[in-house]
Amino acid sequence: MNTNEAKRIRIEEYLHSLGYSPARQQGGSLWYKSPFRDECEPSFKVNTERNLWYDFGAGRGGNIIALAQELYASDSLPYLLERIAEQAPNVRPVSFSFGGQPFSKPSFRQLEVAPLSSPALLS
Repeated sequence: MNTNEAKRIRIEEYLHSLGYSPARQQGGSLWYKSPFRDECEPSFKVNTERNLWYDFGAGRGGNIIALAQELYASDSLPYLLERIAEQAPNVRPVSFSFGGQPFSKPSFRQLEVAPLSSPALLS
């Protein structure tokens, strides 16, 4: 999976695949209790039209990759894409169309973890 394939996954479907359900819907926004902490009132908003999220309690937001950074406490893009890909069978990527020509259906491939090989990374 590459970043473009990951960004086509609907955030609300990704959250659902992880076991999170919206507390309420308001127009094109879904409100969740934050997946990052315990809270009584939902402060985590997903804009379903723009496929972006924002956590008002944390003051952070972004796309699905930024969400994975927060969920998995990592900045390693290959690791984050691997975590997202693990859920890919449970969610549908979104196809966007500009000018009437649809994109081809994205394909997901199995990623594998390889040992570190660069001497700079091993020290």
